[in-house]
Amino acid sequence: MTKARIPDGFPGPVAETANPKLSLEKAEKGSHRSMWELLLQLRVLLPYLARLVPLLDRGLLKAEMESGNRDLETLTRNQTILLERIEAQITRLRGQHEDSTEESRRFFTDMRSFRRWMITMTIVIVVLLGTSVGMLAFLIIHP
Repeated sequence: MTKARIPDGFPGPVAETANPKLSLEKAEKGSHRSMWELLLQLRVLLPYLARLVPLLDRGLLKAEMESGNRDLETLTRNQTILLERIEAQITRLRGQHEDSTEESRRFFTDMRSFRRWMITMTIVIVVLLGTSVGMLAFLIIHP
């Protein structure tokens, strides 16, 4: 049975034995090789981390949900305040509209009264003018 060749950058027992100059003691800080070796040493902690992640995830989800609930409550409160303001504005506008409608009715009633008065005065003036012209004509015709 032959072993598959592991690439040079990939850590493993074959790579360590094939290239002894890249051992843990001789690895430079910040080198690519030392990072892989550190990760290999941390793999022992993976089962414990796998058990902790769901617990942390639940706590994060609960915190996020509480934060989301607070945000929703704040938005709801703000929208309620806005709706109350809009309702107050609508009530005020409705009152102003009713006042304006009543004022328009009074204006048109006054205009009708003024129109009747003007027609009456015009008729009186025409009658008086006709009477004056008739009297003047009578005086001119009968000396």
